[in-house]
Amino acid sequence: MAPALPDLRRLFEAQERIPTETALGIIHDALDLMDMEPNVLEIQAPVVVVGDLHGQFFDLLKMLDQIEFFSNKPEHADRKLLFLGDYVDRGVFSCEVMLFLLCMKIHAPNRVFLLRGNHECEAISSFYGFRLECKAKYGLSVYFHFIECFRSLPLAAILDAPDGRIFCVHAGLSPDLDTIADIQALNRRQEPATSGPLCDLLWSDPVPEYEVELPPPDEDDNRTPPEETSTSYQTKTRLKKRPSIVPETARWSPNEVRGCSYYYGCLAVYSFLNRNNLLCILRAHELQDEGFLFHFSSQAYLPLDTRPDTSFPPVITLFSAPNYCDEYNNLGAMMYISDAPNGFDVEQLQATRHPFPRRYAQSEGMWSLFEATLPYIPPSTQFFEEMAELNDVGAVPVDMDETTGDTSRTPLRRYSLGASAVGLILDEPVAIDTPASAAKLKRRRSSERHPHALNPEWDAITLEWKQGKSPTDNMSSTVDNLVSPDQSKLFSTKELEMLKLMFTLMDVDGDMVLQPDEIARFIERILLEPISDEKAILYTKALDCNKDGHVDLSDLLECAAKMKQRFQRQKQHTKRQWTLWYLAPLFATALALVWLKAGRAARRRLACFLLLCMGLLYGTRRRLML
Repeated sequence: MAPALPDLRRLFEAQERIPTETALGIIHDALDLMDMEPNVLEIQAPVVVVGDLHGQFFDLLKMLDQIEFFSNKPEHADRKLLFLGDYVDRGVFSCEVMLFLLCMKIHAPNRVFLLRGNHECEAISSFYGFRLECKAKYGLSVYFHFIECFRSLPLAAILDAPDGRIFCVHAGLSPDLDTIADIQALNRRQEPATSGPLCDLLWSDPVPEYEVELPPPDEDDNRTPPEETSTSYQTKTRLKKRPSIVPETARWSPNEVRGCSYYYGCLAVYSFLNRNNLLCILRAHELQDEGFLFHFSSQAYLPLDTRPDTSFPPVITLFSAPNYCDEYNNLGAMMYISDAPNGFDVEQLQATRHPFPRRYAQSEGMWSLFEATLPYIPPSTQFFEEMAELNDVGAVPVDMDETTGDTSRTPLRRYSLGASAVGLILDEPVAIDTPASAAKLKRRRSSERHPHALNPEWDAITLEWKQGKSPTDNMSSTVDNLVSPDQSKLFSTKELEMLKLMFTLMDVDGDMVLQPDEIARFIERILLEPISDEKAILYTKALDCNKDGHVDLSDLLECAAKMKQRFQRQKQHTKRQWTLWYLAPLFATALALVWLKAGRAARRRLACFLLLCMGLLYGTRRRLML
């Protein structure tokens, strides 16, 4: 029997874990329900549609409170909820989000509908953090039950609204899928490959639209009438001020950013919508600064638009994780689709306060896994301090940019802690309203690459550090067995995987370069040691081993190599010291026995021999010290 939602909410808000048997019961009951659903759901309006959540449990609760899901009001009895996928990874409460959504599905199977996202599979969730979180909180067995549940999630939904039918999917279209019937015929109960129609539904993106500079808008466009202050008016105003776009007429092009699947162009969208009698596509999958984005809807696209009704954007992206990863300062959004004509409304959401994850979950899970495989990296800021010492990095002034000396550097996002009934509360970050920050935010969009696409790049980087096959390959936790004849190749395969995972957890924006704010976040989240801006800059410079101004995976590997070599030297030195301490009593006992049995002349020769040995030992020690 699934627990009541209010009880489950109280437990999760207090960061309490439910029994493993209860978690497995929720997973299996929800799996049985969703396994009977078709690949493409048919849902009647009214519906509230929610995009990516990524483990942001407290933002999920805020959304549910905002739509009065728990109120049981009669006027909301027929309102459904549709979630577009990406429930796990990146955020630190992925287990809570997933279990709560599955429990909602069990209690309201005809009101709550969950679609599959690209993170709801083993390859992605084991790479971006959910596997480690699940192992820390409930054990690895529960993680694999989650994977089976993910495979039962439907792939798409069609919302039947008065204005037309809306196709809902996590990512987008596929050149191999022309009709809804083609999607219904897919075998969804499997791990997605790096190509093919299942991959495309979960990974594809609309082709990027390149903005050009606009002239200043008219004053009338910025004036909000007193009687109209809803988001719908803001949406209309935004449509008037959208930059002009140069249309891209290619139907399909390789998605090089993701490393798999395709970009789909406006012509592919129009063709799919017309062929299936659809109004538009509603999808998630991409971070948006405003929480949502209308694609292919500028005036430049009208001559190409062959839909019967061109008044509605052909593609809409929703992203419902505000202040994503506590880094981006973006808004979240959800869409209301009512059962009345013109009943479309987008509501934007600010991030809510949330606690830090409790220390036990991190120490029992994530960092203990690092310690078991990488014993030479201290589980504290000592690692960064030692790297600063090894790389001769001094303190960096907090008001000066580390590369250009610019004193107008945008400060890092700062957080403050306060007491609460559920632990430590993370205040909302202060928005940085500068043009440079806005441009940086646009460049650092979260377009995560498929791990299989990253592997060739990372394999090329790690090849020079990887040991060859040897009988001791499986003994990766024993430091003595990890020393390669080629001292540049210090790491076993398992060590390299852990170092890549550590880099991934630091690299929040996925651009393969570590920034000071990312290192500060990693230390706060994993080590629970808040640091200053100055320290974050210092630690970033400390990791930059090749002094090129960028901290990438090669730098982290070189840092780990230096730490491991130091660790091995210290261990060998300690081993020699203990060997001497063990042998000294035995040697002294043997000398005493010889001394007692020897004559006067033999004793004289033995004493001279001991003095000679002591002189040689002292001289050797002096030469080693010099």
